[in-house]
Amino acid sequence: MFEPNSALAPFNEPEVTLTISHWPQTWGWYFLLVACAIWALLKIRHQLKRWWRNRYRREALLRLKTIADQPQEKRLLAAHELLKIVSVYVFGREMIANLNEAEWYDLLNGAADITLFTKELQASLHSALYGGQELTSTELDGYVAAIEMWLKRHTSERDRD
Repeated sequence: MFEPNSALAPFNEPEVTLTISHWPQTWGWYFLLVACAIWALLKIRHQLKRWWRNRYRREALLRLKTIADQPQEKRLLAAHELLKIVSVYVFGREMIANLNEAEWYDLLNGAADITLFTKELQASLHSALYGGQELTSTELDGYVAAIEMWLKRHTSERDRD
C-alpha cells in the first residue's frame, strides 16, 4: 500500500534527454530574424541595381584601354569621342547639345569631386581638335588619364538613387 521509500532503494541515475532547439522560443526573435532578412535582401537589391546602372562605366573603361593602345594620331579623336558619348549618356542629349566646349568641361569637372580638365588642358585640346596643332604625348597621356579618372569618379543623378 505504501510507496517504497526511495532512500532505501538502490541509487539509480535518472536518464534525462534534453532536446534543445536552435530556433528562437519567442516571437520577438522571429521578428528580428525576418527584419534582418528583409534588410539583407534590400541591400543586395540595391547593390545589384548599382552594378547594373554602372555597366556603362565598365564598358567605357574597356574601350578607353583599347584606345590607349591605338597610334597617337587616332587616340585623341577616339578618346574625345568616347568622352562625348559617355557624357551624353550620363547627362542627356538635350543638356549636352546646348553647351559650348568650355561649359561642357565645366559640367564634367562639376560632376567629379576634383578638377580633372584644367583650363590649360582645355586650351591645348581646343587647339589640337579645331586648330590643327599636335598634342605632345605627355598632354595626350594626361588627357586619357583624366578621362579614365573622370569615368571612375563622376557622379550623376542615376547614382544618387
